[in-house]
Amino acid sequence: MKKDLFFLLTIWIYFSSGVLAKNTETHSNVSPEEMAACQQWTDKEFAQSDALPFSFTYEGISSDKFLAKCKMQFQSKGLSNDRKQEVRIYTDPVSGLEVRCEMVRYADYPAVEWVVYLKNTGKSRTGIIENLQALNVPFDLGGHDDLYLNYNEGGNSGPKDFKPNRVKIDPQTPQKFGAFWGGFPTAETLPFFNAEWNSGKQGVISAVGWPAQWQSTFDRSVNTAMTVKVGQIKTRLYLNPGEEIRTPLVVLMFWQGSHDEAQNMWRRWMFDYNLPRPGGKLPEPILEAASSAYFAEMFHATDKDEIEFIDRFLEEGIKLDYWWMDAGWYPNKGGSWQDFLGTWVPDKKRYPNGLRAISDHAHSKGEKTILWFEPERVTEGSWIYNNHPEWTLGSGSTRFFNYGNPEALAWMTNHVDSVLTSETIDLYRQDFAVFSSSYWNEEDQKYPDRQGIAEIKHVVGYLKYLDELRKRHPDMLIDICDAGGKRLEMENLRRAVPLWRSDYAFEPIGVQGQTYGLSSWIPFSGAGVNSINTYDFLSNMSPSTVLNLDVRNKTADYPLLRRLLAQWKEVRDDYRGDYYPLTPYSLEKNVWIGWEFFCPEKGTGFIQIFNRPESICDSDLCRLKGLNREKQYRIIDLETNESRRYDGARLLDEGLRFTFKKAPEAKLLRVVEVK
Repeated sequence: MKKDLFFLLTIWIYFSSGVLAKNTETHSNVSPEEMAACQQWTDKEFAQSDALPFSFTYEGISSDKFLAKCKMQFQSKGLSNDRKQEVRIYTDPVSGLEVRCEMVRYADYPAVEWVVYLKNTGKSRTGIIENLQALNVPFDLGGHDDLYLNYNEGGNSGPKDFKPNRVKIDPQTPQKFGAFWGGFPTAETLPFFNAEWNSGKQGVISAVGWPAQWQSTFDRSVNTAMTVKVGQIKTRLYLNPGEEIRTPLVVLMFWQGSHDEAQNMWRRWMFDYNLPRPGGKLPEPILEAASSAYFAEMFHATDKDEIEFIDRFLEEGIKLDYWWMDAGWYPNKGGSWQDFLGTWVPDKKRYPNGLRAISDHAHSKGEKTILWFEPERVTEGSWIYNNHPEWTLGSGSTRFFNYGNPEALAWMTNHVDSVLTSETIDLYRQDFAVFSSSYWNEEDQKYPDRQGIAEIKHVVGYLKYLDELRKRHPDMLIDICDAGGKRLEMENLRRAVPLWRSDYAFEPIGVQGQTYGLSSWIPFSGAGVNSINTYDFLSNMSPSTVLNLDVRNKTADYPLLRRLLAQWKEVRDDYRGDYYPLTPYSLEKNVWIGWEFFCPEKGTGFIQIFNRPESICDSDLCRLKGLNREKQYRIIDLETNESRRYDGARLLDEGLRFTFKKAPEAKLLRVVEVK
């Protein structure tokens, strides 16, 4: 992706329009053709006198006809030195329905995003709004008919979590994806799609931000174009006076060049603009540990148990970044950690001095603490269940806490804030393992002219909840476990990181597949280690590495663990770099699989290659990617400390030879540019 005078002209245009380019923390590596493609598409689709890229029907009238009769206001402002917001407000003088589209352009990436808001500014309720689509527009394929869609499985707690897929889209096979199971946004499919054409040299990435039920469709019924729709699964509703709703967030990124370049441009954009920045800084790779596997989470644990584990890690020379306190720290009736979800206070029997005793001890050792909550699940006998059933949806023994209720939202925000403060918690962990769709469907059946409204209000309240916690605790990182990878969409990823990306944990082949598939889209995620051996540790090694080890066992191989952690610490900063799959994806036991992370700005990176248990291939070449063919690199085996010097051209064209002595076996190789 080259730069030339046209790129300078593009940047000048952005300067003159009030959007200034910045020195990003990563190197965007964007071409002028990509910037121009994004700008041209955005200018065309958001033209004030033309149909917009979102749609709905109002009282049976299509949105383009409805908006044509509305009064339009245009506003523009710079959000920062590198982003510009454009707001288009359409107001119907008859009904008072206001349609507001808030769109953001980027100065240094070929990306555009928007959210559409609908508000009733009149004195009586509106007519029926239906089929609200945040995106509904054809993309010109330039005469090419080789259209492929790349997407990934979601986090369904199985070995195929985040598996990458590629499907050809032809006029007879439209593709539909979405959150169709249980109300979990990403249990089935991640809401990130890369459509490519022109022999894989051109395409557009689309992403969805909606922590609830969304759907995307890709259709080629018009042979020369690809029509993409994105929206909430169900909308048929009216608005009361003063009431406002919103659509899912839509992000588009235009690219030219290659699939690898497109995905790495996305990764860099995620780092530069999307990952949360507690304390104004991007989260660094972190090492955590928990005793969860040995006390049914914290159901059987006491403060003495937690402190014992913290001290034992330190005795073995293992310094943690965070001590992880998971489910079960609140009172229970003797059944399981799922007792009394909705009583969010420490159990005085097991924690007579609260969790503060554990946090104070961890802090005295230079370690921080994590605390788990699942606010949206309310079980029978809990404080919320008994005292405020009106804050919940449903009527059974398990209910759904309704963030759409302003009183409930305010209480939960204040209460969780008070617990985080009183127990001196450093990292908030948000879980979500409730089948929310059944509760929303029940509300839709009660109010057939308000279908989708309960879900929308819950989403808006949930996002306000996270934003307020971040405001009150500006240095605090938030984790989105969410039943192991079931809420990994853009709105959550701008507020939190998945320290535990899947409940399919520890098994090396499945977790290798998770890293392989997820790294193209979500650059910061975590997995756990529950045994001390090289193959398992390297298979689970991630930006967030969680130790689930019984350190009360003093005979375990701690020297090996310290050596493996030292290797992780040596390479972990390069998770900030570009990501390249080096082999095909596979979960088979008789193959190799591997990938590479590389930071061209620093000239450092690392390679992981896994020879699986039934593989019979002991030696082969693997071409590296992303290197400078004019430079030289030193490749260091971090297990043996053996190193060799190579020309970049040789590593790119011929490849690097890997030789294995056994199966299974894992290799971690450092890549260092020779200055």
